[in-house]
Amino acid sequence: MRRPLVLVVDDDDSITGTLEILLREAYDVVKARTGPEALSLARSRPVEIVLLDVKLPGMDGLEALGRLKELDGSIEVVMISALDSAEQAVACLKKGAYDYITKPFDGDELIATLSRLSEGLKLRSEVEFLREELNERTGLKYLNGEMISKSPAMRKVFGLMQAVSRTSSGVLITGESGTGKELVARAVHVMSDRRERPFVPVNCGAVPSELMESELFGHERGAFTGAHQRKAGRFEYADTGTLFLDEVSTLPMHLQIKLLRVLQERSFERVGSNSPISVDIRVIAASNARLEDEVAAGRFREDLFYRLKVVPIDLPPLRDRKEDVPLLVEHFLEKLSKKCGKRVEGVRPEVIEAFMGYSWPGNIRELENLMERLVVLAPEGGLIGADDLPLGMLSDEEEASGSEAPDLREAVRAFERRYIEGVLEKTNWNRAEAARTLKIHRNTLLLKMRELGLKGQGASGPGWKRG
Repeated sequence: MRRPLVLVVDDDDSITGTLEILLREAYDVVKARTGPEALSLARSRPVEIVLLDVKLPGMDGLEALGRLKELDGSIEVVMISALDSAEQAVACLKKGAYDYITKPFDGDELIATLSRLSEGLKLRSEVEFLREELNERTGLKYLNGEMISKSPAMRKVFGLMQAVSRTSSGVLITGESGTGKELVARAVHVMSDRRERPFVPVNCGAVPSELMESELFGHERGAFTGAHQRKAGRFEYADTGTLFLDEVSTLPMHLQIKLLRVLQERSFERVGSNSPISVDIRVIAASNARLEDEVAAGRFREDLFYRLKVVPIDLPPLRDRKEDVPLLVEHFLEKLSKKCGKRVEGVRPEVIEAFMGYSWPGNIRELENLMERLVVLAPEGGLIGADDLPLGMLSDEEEASGSEAPDLREAVRAFERRYIEGVLEKTNWNRAEAARTLKIHRNTLLLKMRELGLKGQGASGPGWKRG
């Protein structure tokens, strides 16, 4: 079995030499004197553990720690410092360090720390192996820590994703809003040989049309009013990696022509320049509109459509994969309980029954948003029950009330208002923070607030029933 590889980073050769002698019986050891040198070694070698000095020339240890974690979140880092500072130790741990040890360090203590780390890494590897075994035997799939399904429709999708990830062919992902198109794109990228390179997403519908050309291709200084300096575009940022074009159907026609040329020639010019820039990029596009209909209506170029649709992946709506609802509820409950710092025991059977009978027009995004609301409002250590659900979600309540079911648009509007109001209350009506939580632009939030009558702090709306 391969021994764990430990990277020792310190500009003091006596320290690195001592550590190499101390560790070489149980570990393979490589050494670096600076942060950049450590990053270079971590990119080229299968480093699992890093012993990192806080005080380094140039890039300090804290910055190097952050860069290492960005490079590979599974690398475990033990910080070493001559300063016995609780404040510095907390800063290191917050940045992702496994432990903080002060000089002069105790050899036995360090060996014990690394032994615990090695056992943890071994256990993590075994869990991943067993999870893959379980996936193969049961059809239950975990991709990129998020994609969860056992439905036949999604198993076909996973097969397509795994097949296309071994190529650089273009992919067109279609499906209703909220079905997880960006998640599929990220998973294809992570499974490909470009996984170490950039994944650059662009929501084409969220960028004003007059700014989209500069956003994608960049511009030269003076190319237009306000262009005070040269700017690189998303295509340059994504070079050697993957560019994800979400809501590609919203691209203006003149940019569709330029995108087609880039896909054909693998080069482009910045706005205001005649110098071509060559790129090696995989393009994954997504749309919740049927591009065939957009082509027929003359709003989307047919040649671009076929260029993007080398491998089509169509995501089924949640209503067509109801067997996944209990799995998703369990997943979101665990994920959101950690996010909210709250222990919620689970959901009662009548909640799952209500979820299975609901059509989920907003798909998985709607389910996740609802679960976050339920977790936020749930009592510590309690269970989520029927009384916690939005009015109208339980069919028994509708029948007992003797009233007609509410108009769908009104029901969605009422739920949207309650949910946004809950996030605003949670963030003390800090609109910028609320927009980040909702994963929408601040201007979109302001428009929604005006549309839904949420005028400011203390705005009231329909409540949620609670027991």
